[in-house]
Amino acid sequence: MTGPAATLDIVFIESFDGGSHRAFREGLARHTRHRIRSFTLPPRFWKWRMRGGAAWFADQLAGHAEPCDLIVATSLLDLAGLRGLLPPPLDREPLVLYMHENQLTYPLSPHEEFDFHFGYTNIASCLAADRVVFNSAYHRDLFLDALPEYLGRMPEAVLPRMRDRLAPKCDVLPVGLARHPHAPPAEPVWRGSPCDPDAGPTWPRGERPLILWNHRWEFDKRPDQFATAIGALLDRGLDLDVVLLGDDRHHRDVFAPLVARLGERCLHAGFAASRADYDRWLDRADIVVSCAEQEYFGIAVAEAIHAGCYPVLPRRQVYPHLYGPLCRGPHFWETTADLVDLLAALVTGDEAGHVCSLARDVDPFCWPRLAPRYDDLLATVAAAPTRSRP
Repeated sequence: MTGPAATLDIVFIESFDGGSHRAFREGLARHTRHRIRSFTLPPRFWKWRMRGGAAWFADQLAGHAEPCDLIVATSLLDLAGLRGLLPPPLDREPLVLYMHENQLTYPLSPHEEFDFHFGYTNIASCLAADRVVFNSAYHRDLFLDALPEYLGRMPEAVLPRMRDRLAPKCDVLPVGLARHPHAPPAEPVWRGSPCDPDAGPTWPRGERPLILWNHRWEFDKRPDQFATAIGALLDRGLDLDVVLLGDDRHHRDVFAPLVARLGERCLHAGFAASRADYDRWLDRADIVVSCAEQEYFGIAVAEAIHAGCYPVLPRRQVYPHLYGPLCRGPHFWETTADLVDLLAALVTGDEAGHVCSLARDVDPFCWPRLAPRYDDLLATVAAAPTRSRP
């Protein structure tokens, strides 16, 4: 090891290799200066991944006894269990834990009961890690602030000052966008309503405003709230188009009534045919909407913003922390009525437009710009003389 500029051999473990987890792993592997070997499992049975994944991956690594400088794993894995099960010398290699989500604050499905085991697995994983990387400062603070109350429910023999133990080893780096950075100068442009033709791009980009949904069609993203809001706009007689992107294989019914009502004004519903098609939809859309009950970073929204979409976002999640300091325009809503009124103002062009720099501001999230920050962090952890202890 020659210090922070070294090229490392890294083992990357992903127990739930789908969605943002897979996008993060592939993006880092594609853009890092380090050499990465990936060990993965398909994106299903997340509870079993947290309970049984450590033994599986330890066995896999024992069967591929190649040296490495560092092990990276993500949050749906028992990292403390992995540390205990790894064969020498892998059991002494530095560990970096990337927190896509956490089970202390993740919202429950309507069909589930809270299980304290999974939250404590996250805590034990943080204790076992040499460095814990969160996808946003909001997520880091949410997790650390939840520790006292969460651990206060335990009966006895609880480590004291857990927040103070974990906070010094926490870092923040975003997920990374699979998009080409904007060529300089990327000037702020007018978004949100028609403006003087000489002032910037036309609004909307097409014949009528195009509203984009590009999230999972599952309960924590609240597709039902989005459908209600679009229905209210149609009730007002507003002229708009909608595109619904995402996995519709198991939740097609959630948008079925809306798709039927929109008819030809629903330009697409379901997976995009390819990444290129997905990016083309982002480039065509005018407004991206989130209704999430859980969002610690929001890669789908960040990608749409980078493509020039005007974001309409709930104030209850990470979004004001990421974008509020950058843009003072009307982007955030609190109730469904607020959401409908803001969308109506955007669709009709009534006093919602402003010069917006967000497309430029999220450019540092693109992998070509972000990867060097990951490279330096990983090299620094690997070069540390001894493993940190909680």
